[in-house]
Amino acid sequence: MAHLLLAQTNDHILLNSYHRFGRAEGEVDTQLLGVEISRHHAIIVWTGEQWTLRDTSKNGVFVNQNRIVSKTDWVLSIGDVISFSELHPYSFIVSSLTPPE
Repeated sequence: MAHLLLAQTNDHILLNSYHRFGRAEGEVDTQLLGVEISRHHAIIVWTGEQWTLRDTSKNGVFVNQNRIVSKTDWVLSIGDVISFSELHPYSFIVSSLTPPE
């Protein structure tokens, strides 16, 4: 199963085939805290062939320090570093892209 590595703590986040990130407790798979984080900030999806990231926020999502285009799928690669805003203190490293079981 694919997972992300939280760079600051070395914790692993296992990805669901449709994985939601954001502030909305009980409505997301991984809750992110901070005023710069939208209730529903981003999703990572298994398309059947690859894992993609989609920015659904107001404040942006960054891959390798570059802002991705909002509402557009970004194909993830091993080693990509994901930040959920310029102000959020945590970053996530794509450490596995194994298909979901």
